[in-house]
Amino acid sequence: MPLAALPGVYLALFLENMLDFQDQLFRSAPVLLVALVLGLAYCLAELPNSFIKRKLGIKEGQTSDHYKWFFIILDQADSAIGCAIAYMIYLSVSVKIVIFTIIFGTLLHLLINRILYQLKLRKNPF
Repeated sequence: MPLAALPGVYLALFLENMLDFQDQLFRSAPVLLVALVLGLAYCLAELPNSFIKRKLGIKEGQTSDHYKWFFIILDQADSAIGCAIAYMIYLSVSVKIVIFTIIFGTLLHLLINRILYQLKLRKNPF
């Protein structure tokens, strides 16, 4: 995941420079270290959700029939929450950026999953 996070960090750095944001979050930190922190946060944030699902007897890649929408949202939001926490700790971002990261990250995750499903690269849309 740290390698997968690298293009996103470079994109964020590019946008920060292009739009000349007041807060220079990515210009003040080494890109590779930010990607490493975000990639690890992404992976670690998946663990509690996976643990809960296994304890409930939900198999990998499956969703519970009883709590379907809760787990669909949690499955998409957990990694965004992990990245937002990493931003908060490592880059000292504002609460506004944390909330945006969680909402945008969750929606982006849902969109990408839907596209992969349409391309038949994923078994279920969520």
